[in-house]
Order: sequence, then C-alpha cells, then structure tokens
Amino acid sequence: MASKKNRSRKANRKSPNLKDRVLVRLRTLLAWADAHRWHAAGLVLLVLFVASVPAGYWIAQRFDPKRTEAAKLGPRYARIEDIPGLPRYTETEPGQQRNTIEEKPRASRPTQLAAAATTALVEPAWRRNALPFRDLGSKPLVAIVIDDVGLDRPRSKRAWELPGPLTISFLPYAKDLREQARAARAHGNELMLHLPMEPSGRADPGPNALLVSLSESELRQRVSAALDSFDGYVGVNNHMGSRFTAFRPGMDTTLRLFRARGLLFLDSRTTPESVGDQLAQDLGVPSVARHVFLDDDESIDAVRRKLADTEAVARRQGFVVAIGHPHEATIQALAEWLPGLSAKGLTLAPLSAVLRKRNGWD
Repeated sequence: MASKKNRSRKANRKSPNLKDRVLVRLRTLLAWADAHRWHAAGLVLLVLFVASVPAGYWIAQRFDPKRTEAAKLGPRYARIEDIPGLPRYTETEPGQQRNTIEEKPRASRPTQLAAAATTALVEPAWRRNALPFRDLGSKPLVAIVIDDVGLDRPRSKRAWELPGPLTISFLPYAKDLREQARAARAHGNELMLHLPMEPSGRADPGPNALLVSLSESELRQRVSAALDSFDGYVGVNNHMGSRFTAFRPGMDTTLRLFRARGLLFLDSRTTPESVGDQLAQDLGVPSVARHVFLDDDESIDAVRRKLADTEAVARRQGFVVAIGHPHEATIQALAEWLPGLSAKGLTLAPLSAVLRKRNGWD
C-alpha cells in the first residue's frame, strides 16, 4: 500500500512551468559565466562578430542612396509595353474604321507647283532632306512608313535596321531623339516627325499634343517646339488626331507653319473627316495621304494580309503609302516581305518619291 501511495503523490506533483525552467537555466548560465569570465567574454565577441555581417549588409542596402533613388523612381522595365498604366501608343482609336483607301494621280495645282519648285537659292527642306531616288516611272512605288518610333528603343532600332529604304517617323518626346534619328538615317532611311494630335476618343496622344481647345498662340508654340525637336526630316504626319485633323482652323495654323519651313505633310487619315490633305493642297503644302494601315490588328497573319493589300493597291494606282508601327508582328512580317518586293515587280521607295509621283513632279 505504501508504494501505491508514493506513486500517487508523484503523479499529483506539478511539474515546473516554462518560466521556472528558464530561470533555472539562466541562473546556471550566469553561474558558469561568473566562473569562466574570459571564456564568456570571448564567446560574446564571437556572437557579435557573426551577427554584424548580415546586419551591416542590411544597413548598407537600406541606406544606399542609389537604391533609395531607384525605389522612388519605381521598378525598371525593359520595354515600354511593360510599364503599368502608361498610355498605349497606337494609331488605333475606338470606333474608328481605317479602311484601305485608293486614289488616282491628280493634276498639280499652281500652289503645289510653287511649293515643289527648286531654285538655286532656296531648296525646300522636304527636297533637301529627301533620300535620292530617280526611278519614279518604271515600277509601282511602295512607301512603308513606320510611326511611333523612338519610345521603345530596342524595337525602334530593329525597325530602322530592316531592309530599306523605309520612312521612319519619330515622336517628338522620345529620349535621345537626335541620336536615334541620326542612326536611322545612317541605315538609309528617310525621316519624318510624328506630331501628336487630339483624338476623338479617350486615347492619350502624349505630352504637348495639338488640341482643338488651344489658342492660336499656344498651338503655334507647341508646333514650333515639336518641329525643333530634331532635324534632317522631310515632313510631318499626325499621331492619332482624329479630332484635330477634322478641325480646319487648327489645321490651317499648323499647315502654314509646315509651309514656312518647307516641309511636306502626310495625312495619316485616322478619320474620314480629316481636312489635312485637301487643306494642304489649297495652302501649297506638298502633301500625300495614307492608303493602308498595316497593324490595326497586331497579329502576324493580319499584317501579312495588309501587306498583300499594299501590293494590290500599288499595282492598281502606281504607288502606295502604308503605315505600320514597331510592333513585334509588324517587324517580323516586314522582315519576311521586304526582301522579295523587287521580284514581285514593285519598288520600295521613300515617302518623298511617292509624293513626287503622286503629284507628277520630277
């Protein structure tokens, strides 16, 4: 019975709680440290040294000025399409139909002939900066204009390195604009300015776009600043602009500034209501208009179909202006298509050559 009672007392006895166990071990540790002071001091120093390595790295990273600045600027991106919330730079505007357009060569008007004239004293910029091109009559001419160039620099570079001559149209707010333009020209391409204009929808044309709400002085200031953004180009075409190109007062002011600088105008025809091409003729501004948009649908099969349309229009009317953009599908389709163009009886030409052929100028 005694052994049973003892077992019962042991079972009922409470085991020490966690706090008591910690205190016991702490007293033991302190007693050991007191008895072995030099060993304890060495151990503490070793622990502090080991801990200081990751701690120092964390502090250096935390207070690095370059890292702090990068955090303020946000993450870095390889392509413009990767930046969240940035407007997508494209000619496509919701609800706008941009069908293929055909036309017949037109007779030159006196004002157009005056604008095209070349004298020993004054040569207009569109002729001075044009790529040399002589063979206007033997084959149908194809001008490929690449818009929106300069923002996505890797793809822009791939576009202007395609077999040319192409016509490369730069947005005025692109970075390193002059350097990019020189590189594109060095590859045998003709240059243009891609001027942002107000669309009908909510798409963002970019900074300092031409708006119908601007006063004439503000409009002139924005146009002049864009025209001064780089040099060596033959003329201007509109970026977006389905609202602005239908606004006669604003287009009148804009085209007169082009005429004063001896520039041509390419009407991208982002809307059927555009007055740009006709008004340019009336004002004596050398002008031509877009016939085909290559990549409203950015799939490669759609671009290939539009290139086939481009060939057909060129054969029917003797010349064609097709506009594309530095999209992946467009670059790939053009890389496949351009080398075989001559074998199809067509001639790749700069935009200025198509302008001359359309208007019957030498």
